[in-house]
Amino acid sequence: MIDRTVAGRRWLVIDGNQELRSRLYLRRVFLFLVLSSVLCIIELVPSVSPAETLYFPRGNLPLQEVVSRAAPGDTIIVAPGTYSFFYESLTIINESLQIKSSHGPEQTILLGRGMGPVVIFSRGSKAVLDGFTITSVDSSRVLDLKGGGIYCAPESAPVITNNVISGNKAVFGGAIYCDTLSAPVIHDNTIVNNSASVTGGGIFSFRSSAIISNNRLIDNEAANSGGAIGGNRDSARINNNIIWKNRAGFGGGISSDRSSSEISNNTLVLNVADYGGGIVVEKGSVRLTNLILWHNTKDELYLKQVGPSARPSYSLIGDGAFRGINGNISGAPLFENAESGDFRLQPDSPCIDSGSVDPFYMDTDGSFSDMGAFGGPGALSNNTLLSGKD
Repeated sequence: MIDRTVAGRRWLVIDGNQELRSRLYLRRVFLFLVLSSVLCIIELVPSVSPAETLYFPRGNLPLQEVVSRAAPGDTIIVAPGTYSFFYESLTIINESLQIKSSHGPEQTILLGRGMGPVVIFSRGSKAVLDGFTITSVDSSRVLDLKGGGIYCAPESAPVITNNVISGNKAVFGGAIYCDTLSAPVIHDNTIVNNSASVTGGGIFSFRSSAIISNNRLIDNEAANSGGAIGGNRDSARINNNIIWKNRAGFGGGISSDRSSSEISNNTLVLNVADYGGGIVVEKGSVRLTNLILWHNTKDELYLKQVGPSARPSYSLIGDGAFRGINGNISGAPLFENAESGDFRLQPDSPCIDSGSVDPFYMDTDGSFSDMGAFGGPGALSNNTLLSGKD
């Protein structure tokens, strides 16, 4: 802007070049401020690294250190070997981490000392543990131990699959303890020769919503209840498991106390207890369907203080209890070879297509469910006792 006097009068004249320079200056200031803001936002937003596959052994780092340093979404592949956890547990905090063995449970062992769980899934963890043998050397210090092999903390939801969990001891849950509000998926494991001084020789579910499916639970023992599986006030889904030769004071196979669980398409054979050799249900609203209970002593099934909704349906109950009621039958199930643990059904078995008429339980071929572990939509697909492989 220029101050000029013309014909005795004072005039203010706008200089076009000066105005243009002012506009350019303001535009530069504006662009600088915008760019500065963008850079600040970029610095504040955490960078997201792509998931990695890590291989262990990894330098001189112990397995716990590798697990702790892994980022969400990473996969850790563990080479064959025996990895000892004598003084502390393998603790998995990461929410989404996969820990897998490269050569399966026969060659990859996580070994504890019985001073605590071999593996702990911390609160919130949704990690996957796949393909290990999880065992403990003998220890008499189990006075307050929950989960000799694996402990699932409250609000955790891990996936435990394709493992052999054997030789562990605890007060509750010799192999696995599922704590309040946890929701673990326990699928396709062999759980053998574990013990609990109170309940849940194999698995104990306390107020959890665990999914326990396609496992083989063999030769586990509890001094009180639930030789293979014990549940208390829980809502577990127990489906398509083989439960064989387990022992307890009551509920040699399964003990359910004030629960709202679903127990379907399981095969329970040669489990032993003072009463309820196969299953004990006390109170609660458990659903029992498509089961095979055969040669369990004493009693195949013992129900205490339950309503009509907890009575079994579409099941073979060897001692004749509930025969002719709710589609239940008795008589020999005709296994392929029960002595060797082959509980697949022969072609003329009375259990074939004799399960629930509810479409929810239909076999994958669209027919009515077979009774036992090899029927229903989640039918057990293999029968090897220890390796879990065909």
